[in-house]
Amino acid sequence: MTDTVFDQHPPHPPTTSPFANESSHTPPTPPPLPPSTHRFAFLGNGMDYFKIWIVNLVLTIITIGFYSPWAKVRRLRYFYGNTQINQRSFDFTANPKRILIGRLIAITLYLIISVTSNLSVEIALIGSALLFLAVPWLIRSSMRFMARNSQYNNVRFGFNGKLGTLYLLFIAMAILGTLSFGLLMPLFWRAFKRYQFDNTYFGQLKFNFGASVGDFYKATLLPMMLFIFMVAALFGIGFSGYMDTTADMDNPAIDTVFLVMIGVFYLGMLLIIPLAKGLLHKAIWSKMSLGNNRFKLVNFSVLKFALINLTNYIAIILSLGLLYPWAAVRLHRYKTETLSLVAVDDFETLTTPSTDNISPVAEEISDVFDIDVSW
Repeated sequence: MTDTVFDQHPPHPPTTSPFANESSHTPPTPPPLPPSTHRFAFLGNGMDYFKIWIVNLVLTIITIGFYSPWAKVRRLRYFYGNTQINQRSFDFTANPKRILIGRLIAITLYLIISVTSNLSVEIALIGSALLFLAVPWLIRSSMRFMARNSQYNNVRFGFNGKLGTLYLLFIAMAILGTLSFGLLMPLFWRAFKRYQFDNTYFGQLKFNFGASVGDFYKATLLPMMLFIFMVAALFGIGFSGYMDTTADMDNPAIDTVFLVMIGVFYLGMLLIIPLAKGLLHKAIWSKMSLGNNRFKLVNFSVLKFALINLTNYIAIILSLGLLYPWAAVRLHRYKTETLSLVAVDDFETLTTPSTDNISPVAEEISDVFDIDVSW
């Protein structure tokens, strides 16, 4: 087809441009590749992760928590290393010592504020304000740390979100979210996820967060309605029980009514939270792209996602936590194996390490300020 089109053009007119001969030898632009779908896969299993998890747990307890950064790195390396696309694995390259430093900074801040807040109400308010102001910085630092230490096929991820943007978002969320009685929270949650993904890079390609405000409200509408209905029903049960016990607060039946209400509340949340997670997962990943390449959910079911979460909660509770590794692997496998990347770029080029000349000094300076406080 290229030759046919070329033959239809008249020959180039004579030109005196010094670049004429160079342009005439420019190779034709290759036609775009047809989209190719690359499925994600997870090769891990519950038993292998249980061995890592139980060792991490024992060593963390013995060391009074100081081993937890090394435990986190082992955990993430297991999940990253067993997550593949195009038969190549992800990798987590963080140094546990940097995670330990981040946690010590966070714990120190918390202890200082907690101790000084007992001195007076004024100091307590100042401490709370300082803690609030520290949270956006800690979150952004963790995002940069996690991105910088994540890679696929020797290509690093990166994050360059502005700290001022996150502060504005947190302040708006604290004020307007409270004044709206939570009705604006889907708007702010969407803004936060957009801040997170739109500032994340893979090599030279930028993630694009395509979910709209409407998508987030659709995703949270049903869980919010169920929550409001549940709270209203609990108030009704409580009021009815209070009236049936002749409003005598010393009546033991009052305690039974409150216990039933608390039980129903937690049972309801066990149903609502997994459903909300499934709806938000679909809203986020069904409209995510990486450069010109887009992510696609394959055979993803919100109800199945919610059911996996629900049964995971039940299994963890009934096993006193021993089935946590099985539950974590089960959920991660469903997330990865229902996700694919529809690539219009050459996948080999897409995963070629960047040839940019990145200054090692800048890398070291950034590394000093990138910490991780997440668990």
